[in-house]
Amino acid sequence: MDLMEPVGSQPGERARDVADILRRQRIVELPTAPDAATALGDAALVALGAPSVHNTQPWHWRVCTDRLQLYADERWRLPMADPDGRLLMLSCGVGLHHARVALRAMGYLPAVRRFPDQNQPGLLATVTVDRPIPVTERARDLVRATASRQTDRRPVTDLALPGPAITAMRRAAGSEGAWLHLLNPEQTRKLLAAAEHAERAEFAESGYRRELAAWTDRPEGATAGIPGTVLPPRGDGYQANGSYTVLYGTGDRRGNWLRGGEALSAVWLDAIVHGLVVQPISSVIEVPAGRAALHLLLSGIGCPYLVLRIGVPETVAAVVSTPRRAARESIDTATSAATATDEASASGAEPEPR
Repeated sequence: MDLMEPVGSQPGERARDVADILRRQRIVELPTAPDAATALGDAALVALGAPSVHNTQPWHWRVCTDRLQLYADERWRLPMADPDGRLLMLSCGVGLHHARVALRAMGYLPAVRRFPDQNQPGLLATVTVDRPIPVTERARDLVRATASRQTDRRPVTDLALPGPAITAMRRAAGSEGAWLHLLNPEQTRKLLAAAEHAERAEFAESGYRRELAAWTDRPEGATAGIPGTVLPPRGDGYQANGSYTVLYGTGDRRGNWLRGGEALSAVWLDAIVHGLVVQPISSVIEVPAGRAALHLLLSGIGCPYLVLRIGVPETVAAVVSTPRRAARESIDTATSAATATDEASASGAEPEPR
């Protein structure tokens, strides 16, 4: 199957259906890829299903015969909500981790070099295949989670998070160089107050209101943004249940944000494996005063990347899927490994631990 002419791409078919077909046809059924080049192309397809701020999908992949290149697509950055590109980088990091998960599920050990070329600031990462590896049951579980993952904005039960799930999510964050802090009730109260103040500050800006309106309550057939059908009404008890956590790391620069996105993906996928649902809360991160409040909640020991509400779902009913752009809009192909600069950049990639 030609990567750039996906099955079902005839006129009139919605991009979300194309993405679902591509993501599930070869990945969820978990065949071992016949060769590394095919695995790299399929990994890019899996990455297209990653979550992103307001479903902006701010990434672009280039698939070469011997590598993947991940670029930030600045066309989709939110100038009001995300002037520094923090959330854009987090989103791209989630996609990068999804691609890594896919390669492992197809029997290949990925090697990643982040920011390989200082002359190309938009080139965020180069992914190559180090060597074939056995496919573990955990690898299968995680790639299945990439296909079933949805942002669940519905109320959750009042059940506490299972201890094994908390341990697994913290371990997942740690494997990506980050930490997951579970807030106690008093910290949660302060967090929700900070989030409310952040939302009020943002809504006071007319430019922010216009930006939010442009990306939410999107019409049927839209290929990006958030359809109104996935935004359930918030009842009085919406915030009462669920566990609130802060994902944080040691730094507050582009490289830290990219790794923070990889940690976000790792935590989210482990949550799914344990039967939990996740809702990211970005408003408190978008406002400097909100980030300062989170910094205090962390006792000054780290830089907050994102707040996550994690809980046991009230219902097993499926969440309405958010749309996706057609693969050809977010992926292009190159038939050969291009330049000497790229060769030198890729040569420093380090394989992940087995």
